[in-house]
Amino acid sequence: MGAIISSAACCAGEAACCVGCMCCSKILSAICSCGSSKTSPSSGRKRSVGLLLFSIIISLVLQYFVAPNAYSDHLEYAWHCDSVDSNYQESCRGNSAVLRVSFCSAVFFLIAAVVAAGSPASNKAGWFYKFIIFLLMVGGSMFLPSNVFDEHGYLQIARVGGAIFVVLQQIILIDIAYNWNDAWVQNGEDDARAEGLPVDTLNAWQKALLWVSAIIFVGSYTALGFLFHFFGSCDSNSAFLWMTLILSLGATVLQCSGEEGTLLTSAVMTGYAVFLAYSAVSNNPDETCNPMLGSDNWFDLLMGVGLILASMTWTCFSYASSMTDLMTADSNQVSLIEEGGSPAKKEPVTGVVTGDGKYGSTDSDTERKSDTGGAAFTSVRDSVSGEFDGGQAWKLNVVLVLLSMWYPMVLTSWGTINEGGTSANKGVGEVAMWMIIAAQWIALALYIWTIVAPRMFPDRDFS
Repeated sequence: MGAIISSAACCAGEAACCVGCMCCSKILSAICSCGSSKTSPSSGRKRSVGLLLFSIIISLVLQYFVAPNAYSDHLEYAWHCDSVDSNYQESCRGNSAVLRVSFCSAVFFLIAAVVAAGSPASNKAGWFYKFIIFLLMVGGSMFLPSNVFDEHGYLQIARVGGAIFVVLQQIILIDIAYNWNDAWVQNGEDDARAEGLPVDTLNAWQKALLWVSAIIFVGSYTALGFLFHFFGSCDSNSAFLWMTLILSLGATVLQCSGEEGTLLTSAVMTGYAVFLAYSAVSNNPDETCNPMLGSDNWFDLLMGVGLILASMTWTCFSYASSMTDLMTADSNQVSLIEEGGSPAKKEPVTGVVTGDGKYGSTDSDTERKSDTGGAAFTSVRDSVSGEFDGGQAWKLNVVLVLLSMWYPMVLTSWGTINEGGTSANKGVGEVAMWMIIAAQWIALALYIWTIVAPRMFPDRDFS
């Protein structure tokens, strides 16, 4: 009986590996063939992200199928939650399983970051042994006391890391929106030139961008209206929602007030801000403020997992300078990145979708970015992803450390222990609520700064 949990965990890990390889073969193919002697230039990145995806799959299997139903008197010291009563033990064990795998993943990538800082090429070497070490770490974590991972231990660290990643995720989404905008604008310019028309001609690509932006805006503010209706009865919730409305509208007005502005970026920012507002108010532990307190929050979980996958995709491919580069990136430059080299900068797209719906093209990257704030954002993004800096591998692993801390926050609602929709630790819900809304404010402030910084300091070079 003493080996029930560890044996079940091993079986679940093997099953998760098979499922992961079948469902996500393109991402995990590098890991599944990690014993191969041939190493592609981007193998380190792909295998790192694949390992993180594998850890998420293990976490889900353990949380919902293994930990709640597996218990042994011989391992009571490791899996019994002293801080909650017997009615919440299954939920607590599920959360503990997620945090154990997350802890192993975070430690693994932290060590990888330290090693890669001294030897960037190590990030794509020895993955067979790295994978075995990770599995041993996960197996060993099953025998550690539960208080190592609860609110007295790793959970507090993971909350901080998760909050930091919420801000980083805003940068990720802005990056996606800028690249999306640039790619479609470039397509529009190419079509106009091919037809012998001026590049500022209104065409299908620009109309598509405007329609997508409009759909995101309408959907976001409609959702915000529902949040006011269902969650706005309390002063705290109402304040959070009004701040979301004011800051998102303010950022959009600022973005469109320049000579050129990307509506799509503001739309994506608004949508993400509304999602964070929903996450915050749905974590409010006050029954009079939260009509969802008596039900499981599956929407928040599904949206969170979707954002995890989007963030992992960005992490794996963020070194390309635009969406089109993802398909045509030079393998020599990718190899230089993982070996600590610096790829040459590419000329950016010069056309943007403007705030007034016009289609513009400028003569220089500096001129465009000074109006849109793109340069200020690029400076912030590059400091995270290290796009044009040497020794990229350690920065990649730091991002994966934060991702490893954030995904358990999504899967466990920031460490809240629920059973039948009732919370056993309401104080945790309040902490989660404030951490989420604070991260939203920081993210919105950061986005607004990327817009106003070039205007406030026109003499500074933000490129």
